[in-house]
Amino acid sequence: MNLWYTSPASKWVEALPVGNGRIGGMVFGKLDAERIALNEDTLWSGYPRNQNPKNKAPVYAKVRDLAMNRQFHEANELYKDELTSGWTQAYMPLGDLLLDFPHSTGNKYKRTLDLDRAVAETCYECEGTLYRREVFVSAPDDLMVIRLSADKPAHLSLQIRAQSQLRVRACLSDNTIIMEGIAPSHAEPNYSNALAEPIIYSDHDEEKGMRFALMLMPLVSGGTVSNNGESLCITGADSVVLLVNAQTSFAGFDVQPYTHGKDEKAICRAVLERAKTIAWTELLSRHIKDYQSYYHRVTLFLGENEYATLPTNERLLRFNGDDPALYTLLFQYGRYLLISGSRPGTQPTNLQGIWNSDLRPAWSSNFTININTQMNYWPVFSCGLAELQEPLVAFIRELALNGQKTARETYGVEGFVAHHNADIWRHSSAVGNHERGSGTCVAWNLSAGWLCEHLFEAWEYTQDQHYLEKTAWPLMKEAARCLKALLVQDEQGQLILCPSTSPENSFIWQGKPTGMARTTTMSMAIIRELFQNCITVSQVLNRDTEFAADLSALLDQLYPFQIGSKGQLLEWDDEYEEAEPHHRHQSHLYALYPASLITPEKTPELAQACKRTLELRGDEGTGWSLAWKLNLWARLHDGDHALRILHYQLRLVDDDNANRGGGTYLNMFDAHPPFQIDGNFGVTAGIAELLLQNIKNGIHLLPALPSTWKAGFCNGLCAKRRVTVDIAWNEQRVGVTLLSALSQPLDLYCRRVKQQHVNLQAGKPLTLELAL
Repeated sequence: MNLWYTSPASKWVEALPVGNGRIGGMVFGKLDAERIALNEDTLWSGYPRNQNPKNKAPVYAKVRDLAMNRQFHEANELYKDELTSGWTQAYMPLGDLLLDFPHSTGNKYKRTLDLDRAVAETCYECEGTLYRREVFVSAPDDLMVIRLSADKPAHLSLQIRAQSQLRVRACLSDNTIIMEGIAPSHAEPNYSNALAEPIIYSDHDEEKGMRFALMLMPLVSGGTVSNNGESLCITGADSVVLLVNAQTSFAGFDVQPYTHGKDEKAICRAVLERAKTIAWTELLSRHIKDYQSYYHRVTLFLGENEYATLPTNERLLRFNGDDPALYTLLFQYGRYLLISGSRPGTQPTNLQGIWNSDLRPAWSSNFTININTQMNYWPVFSCGLAELQEPLVAFIRELALNGQKTARETYGVEGFVAHHNADIWRHSSAVGNHERGSGTCVAWNLSAGWLCEHLFEAWEYTQDQHYLEKTAWPLMKEAARCLKALLVQDEQGQLILCPSTSPENSFIWQGKPTGMARTTTMSMAIIRELFQNCITVSQVLNRDTEFAADLSALLDQLYPFQIGSKGQLLEWDDEYEEAEPHHRHQSHLYALYPASLITPEKTPELAQACKRTLELRGDEGTGWSLAWKLNLWARLHDGDHALRILHYQLRLVDDDNANRGGGTYLNMFDAHPPFQIDGNFGVTAGIAELLLQNIKNGIHLLPALPSTWKAGFCNGLCAKRRVTVDIAWNEQRVGVTLLSALSQPLDLYCRRVKQQHVNLQAGKPLTLELAL
């Protein structure tokens, strides 16, 4: 489980990522001029602002009336002009550590990312001396550690400096590099050309962005340490340990970070002072122990051959489906990235996780909550990483506070609403800044409902009733209150959400594309699922029964799913001409995955319509779109088609073929292109979905096993109701061990056939062997 290469990274998407959820680094492994690109997960542009369009309930009603009368273009224009706010802010790059060495050539070069230890290494030989660099980011000690060593004494010499694209000043104090800076007050999205100066630094304190600090402290064995005014100079050392910490003044989503922020320098220095008293070996040991407490929960083996011994770039370049260990590597890489990018107390992973190199990153590297942020957390429960969803839960809780204001001020209703983009300031209104065509993307207001699925799913897996009552239920109820208030009746007396969009997609109306319809399949699926989940919670907690009864009465009136003339599940309220038949979003299939409103067992006709929809959409797509298709085909129990999608996902993408479609970069980051991390997480969830699915009152083993995966095993996958599952299979038999934290009955299915009804005893493993 290593990524490894025989040459340095020449570009950012070839560098190797390390992180502890808060600090991220990209290690290039260059011989003479090592670069480690740094991020800190709270370093964003901007400051808290209420950008809600105020007192717009009458305008929203007018937009609704226009859409109800099929005046879609007029509805879209009015929405864009009156109901959009300013943009979300952008996730910023902190800077680069630059390590200059006196040798530019070497042999026996190898750079590695060890997924089992979460350590990036660079090794090479120069003039008879073997040099080694090891980099990790420790969660227990909250800092980056870099160890430089040579196999001969007094052979390490280098100069170290830091730089940033942001406004900074750097100095050297007591042989410590200190770089202080400030983030912009505003960063215009990379797709907007509205401002001549897209990066703005305000002179007014109340409009200034957050402060940040980077500090590097060397611990040198042998040799001398000095500085030349710009760089830290180390000469003739035996080994060097560099302690690196970064902090910002961020003190909360609703706190002005410049005038009322934390003391970032004091925090930064305190971390380093504490860490310098700990031996390098102890720092490494604590890091590995913490990391492996997550990583070792799940193992996967799908076979291995001689290709597993090749460098990763060669494996990707030659891949044609005959390297089974590459599937396993991609699966575990997604788990590695989630452990490295999302920890309790950090921010949730954004479009690029915690790794970004651009001042104006693609889509501002924000929280895109119409699929991408949600996809980031698809693997947490099934793949044994339940604690890592805590940042998402905290994000939803904070977003709801702003979202309640948006619901009241913009829509004139109670409850919690949010739209398709958010940021560290928990922006909840529709972005777009009144720009032409923006309504198609930004008018989508269902993210609160979708995010609540993650809250409910957490209870389904953990059965934590205290969490359900104190955390999940208040947020779910507020989201349901808002959507309930926005429902209207159509001519047949059915309830719809009008106006509605299907995220980022459009259809042809009166000769022109528009995204705004009377309602959409995804809107109704999210509402239906949220209402059903709320009713379940009310029953479990025995509370709010009147509210649940109201929702139950509404369920039967909700606009049902519709099947079109081609046998497909319709995306909008009518069979409109699609502007992009092969669009990257599969939003109307939400009911199939991630929800389970549609299943081959319960709703075979609708499942067949979903299959036909996927066939019409085609197998190509952006990286994250491929990941969604992988999960959708798994839910349809078509493992061979899912594997075909997985092959597209492992297609090597570089600058020469970036227009061909999604795939994987040289460092196995997901390629939209450009880089988006959601595809990595979606694929990990999808591979788990091929091997294990939850069904009502039971578990389905190997529901979508590809026919070429003749034998293998997976230990540690998690099912709902606190069941851990170990599976091993060959062409004749399946062995399974179930370990439940609860005593409970369970229906066990395998390969789409019910095998047994079992009674699990809490804490007692049950091992069975099933014939295929």
